[in-house]
Amino acid sequence: MKNIKFIYSTIAFFLGLIFMTVVSCDRDLSEDAELAGFPITAEVFIDGFSGGLEYFPFGDSKFSAFTVDNDVKYEGSASMRFDVPNFGDPEGAYAGAIFPDNSGRNLSGYDALTFWAKGSQAGTINEIGLGNDFGENKYTVTMQNLQLTTNWTKYIIPIPDPSKLKQEKGLFWYAEGPEDGKGYTFWIDELKYEKLGTIAQPRPAILGGVDDVQQSFIGANIIIGGLTQTFNLASGINKTVIPAPAYFTFSSSNPNVAVVDALGKVSIIGAGTTIITAALGNDDADGSLTIESLGDFVAAPIPTRDAANVISIFSDAYTNVPVDFYNGFFAPFQTTMGQNDITINGDNIIKYTELNFVASEFKNPTVNASEMTHLHIDVQIENELQFGDFIRIQLGDFGPNGAFDGGGDDSSGSVTFSSPTLVSGEWIGLDIPLADFSGLASTSNLAQLFFITDGTNPDLPGAITDILVDNMYFYKVPSSPTIAAPTPTASQANVISLFSDAYTDVMVDTWRTPWSAAATVLEDVTVDGNPVKKYGSLEFVGIETTSSTIDASGMTYIHLDTWSSTYTSFSIKLVDFGADGAFGGGDDSEYQLDFANPVVGEWVSWDIPLSDFTGLTSTGHIAQYILVAQPFEATDVFVDNMYFRN
Repeated sequence: MKNIKFIYSTIAFFLGLIFMTVVSCDRDLSEDAELAGFPITAEVFIDGFSGGLEYFPFGDSKFSAFTVDNDVKYEGSASMRFDVPNFGDPEGAYAGAIFPDNSGRNLSGYDALTFWAKGSQAGTINEIGLGNDFGENKYTVTMQNLQLTTNWTKYIIPIPDPSKLKQEKGLFWYAEGPEDGKGYTFWIDELKYEKLGTIAQPRPAILGGVDDVQQSFIGANIIIGGLTQTFNLASGINKTVIPAPAYFTFSSSNPNVAVVDALGKVSIIGAGTTIITAALGNDDADGSLTIESLGDFVAAPIPTRDAANVISIFSDAYTNVPVDFYNGFFAPFQTTMGQNDITINGDNIIKYTELNFVASEFKNPTVNASEMTHLHIDVQIENELQFGDFIRIQLGDFGPNGAFDGGGDDSSGSVTFSSPTLVSGEWIGLDIPLADFSGLASTSNLAQLFFITDGTNPDLPGAITDILVDNMYFYKVPSSPTIAAPTPTASQANVISLFSDAYTDVMVDTWRTPWSAAATVLEDVTVDGNPVKKYGSLEFVGIETTSSTIDASGMTYIHLDTWSSTYTSFSIKLVDFGADGAFGGGDDSEYQLDFANPVVGEWVSWDIPLSDFTGLTSTGHIAQYILVAQPFEATDVFVDNMYFRN
């Protein structure tokens, strides 16, 4: 199997400084301007390099892969010889290079790049074409999977729109890896541009020719992909190439909703609907993108965990580990379409549509999460939820040998979420203990993360098929906080503070009443320079302001910040002593609110409306505050910034 990672935006190249000194013949001039003086030389390599031609291998390729061969040739005295390395060759993983003429040539009079080629064995060249110049690469043309035989054969790479190539520097390029792990040799001869006149029936397409519909938001950017141009050759064969976006002219039916630039980047600027279409030359492209902009976008919460305790798969807040892909396609069963290049107001988002199941894979190398305790994922469901909808998160570990099915040591485990955890149209923060992934024998060689939904059942009338994903990371919960709770911003005039550095506190009689749970221990500690109350082995604890009850009747919220590495629920009870200000006077009232699955390992800011304490008949004489956590007597809870506010 061939394995080439060929990413244009990150290619390191040989002799790059030479290119930085080349400033002649820039493409700053109008495309409509008449560019005079550029040679129309058609030959690239006949029996040697044509005038001005250079050779520059890609930085991670085998530099010595190309030579001039005087023994094997189609005709004449020499050919181009390319020696593809074996898998694992220390000199380079593949063969790949560009052949530019840095003075530029006027190729607008030709309609194809042609050559004769053969291999020492049958092979498939991954990518080959023109327009790559280690600069803008504005007018690249890529033919994929060009099939070689052991006989000399003529190949034709049609030019999508020759009129664009009035000053082209990138005359030829290729990238090829081993066949089934083994290297081989191929030859190219009579490499030149031609005006064949038989390149006919152009059929350009965007988005693979599909009429796609997407929902998006103001501030989002979408890159139009799936660009192709198909021609019918004189042989009757249809030949498809991949043109650079600059060959196309893109348009938006409603520029008040979205605009699209010359490189196919769509920017959403307003609410509403627009249709993105394109043309190549005089031919309308098949395919379109209908964008339904839902207006302003609310981003997922920015993670605040210490990066030292995080292994990130996908998040702008951290440095991500190497990821092979975020949408591993498992034909023919998977329907999911994925876009991991969605950017909304600078925030990178993964968007899955037509979801039934999908995998992110990170096997090169695998992830050692053995010291991590949790997996975090932010998910936003864009479908209306129906009974039976679910999202299942599955992790796969490749075992000690780090290879899938490599010795029977693979394992996997999953956790399923449904209502009421799942809601539609807002971000859901999933914090999943790794221990909950039953069946996962190890987390030392994690390599796959799956999303599976009820979209796997095609007979259901409705399912979760469209989601946004952000902030996928493993994290370790320390035993105590290392950073302070967020600093309150409410004005002192609108606050009655029991405990906070940010305000002047009222008198509190005790932070641990005698009737508190016997195992619960109160300790005054300092976190990041701030005083904090630590309740060790918390079951329940009472806090009292009985000598001077709190009149919170003019307040609307009670606020407190809590931190725990282990709690699975947290509760707060308020007790009002009534008008007589005495316990047991007949006018007391109380109410407890319970919160399931609070986020662990980071500060949780509780801002609770007093109106939620529906059993309180008054808030004018609040005297007791009872904090409860589960698992009982097995969790430590840190408390800061406890106050009422209006």
